Amino acid sequence: MTQEPLFVRLAHFLRGAGVEPGDTIPSESALTRRLGVGRQQIREALSALEALGALRSRRGSGRVWIGFDLHTYVLRALSLAPPTPDMVQGLLEVRQALETSFLSLAVTTLDAEHRHRLRELADGMVERANAGRSFSDLDRIFHLTLAEPLNNPVLEGILTVFWQVFDALPETDVFIAEDPKIAAMHGYIVDAIEQQDVKRAVHELDAHFYGVKTRFAGGSHPPSPRDLQGATAPE
Repeated sequence: MTQEPLFVRLAHFLRGAGVEPGDTIPSESALTRRLGVGRQQIREALSALEALGALRSRRGSGRVWIGFDLHTYVLRALSLAPPTPDMVQGLLEVRQALETSFLSLAVTTLDAEHRHRLRELADGMVERANAGRSFSDLDRIFHLTLAEPLNNPVLEGILTVFWQVFDALPETDVFIAEDPKIAAMHGYIVDAIEQQDVKRAVHELDAHFYGVKTRFAGGSHPPSPRDLQGATAPE
């Protein structure tokens, strides 16, 4: 079995030792003793963690543990390799699987304030799309609002990562966020949520992703849930 890289072992050690974001980590000599490796190896592992953004050197007070932040890693990766439509397609597949799975729980936890916010965002997207303007920022807030009551940082992180990648695409590739039919799909999701119809809400969200992927693949306007054959949610 391949041994984990030392920087991974070091990260596990720090978390296991109860080091929290903002804490100063042990000295190089202390880490050398605890992990049983040479000082140069420890320095290389620390440098790797700093490069990933998990550590920050602070003059006069050692190194501070920042922790692992998915957003930071993605931004660093985007600076090295520009995103592609294929990358966004892959993230859409992940989002569809996660969001449709979690929505059944979210529907029952979204309070009146959340539902009102979702309705305003859905209406705002339709208004912008009808005017030929992008609603990308409202779309991002809409989906994050759906996930907010779940208090799941991994799900929220993946959603945020998607938008970081999407927004980094060349403008010539971003044409979904002005589509009136895609904008209208958000209203159908809110309709189902307001009726506490879990099956319908999941169906409408799934249809929304189908429409986005169809449009992103270069097709014409995607069918709305009302246009899809058998669009009525199962009883």
